[in-house]
Amino acid sequence: MLSKKSVNAINALVWLGLLQSSGPVSLQKISQAMNVSISCLEQIFATLKSCQLIESFKGPGGGYVTRGTLQSISLWSIAQPFELEARLGDKTTPSSTLHPEKLCPESIFMQFQHSSELLLNDVSLQAAVDMSQTSADNADLQPQTQSNRFKLKPLTHNSFPRGPNSVFNWAQV
Repeated sequence: MLSKKSVNAINALVWLGLLQSSGPVSLQKISQAMNVSISCLEQIFATLKSCQLIESFKGPGGGYVTRGTLQSISLWSIAQPFELEARLGDKTTPSSTLHPEKLCPESIFMQFQHSSELLLNDVSLQAAVDMSQTSADNADLQPQTQSNRFKLKPLTHNSFPRGPNSVFNWAQV
């Protein structure tokens, strides 16, 4: 299972890949597109910059661009620093080391984690950008149906008091 930071990092770089054709992209544009705070993106982009996946440019017209081509960056290379950080933060001892004869959920989870790493390693950032553009194009073709998930009661009409309700209204009666 990917951490939330890994998912946000992948989404941020997909947006960066989409928007960088016209030059460096500011965090504000990505923040608005993803609906994520700029401070969260600053942490993510600092880690990605230290891993040399992106470059930053300061000043007016500055922002971020990917280092290298989108085809050369795998989704796992984006998620890996955040997954290592999450694993280091999780200091639980797997029960397989305590009871090796039993089938434990941690070993199943580790197999799942390894499978997801292999899958993410096979998908390039360019493929993810292409997939996001195709799904956005298909969304434009679909009729927009808006359903309200909240069932609201209709508002009742306000009834005004028939008699005076304060000393100031006595003069009007």
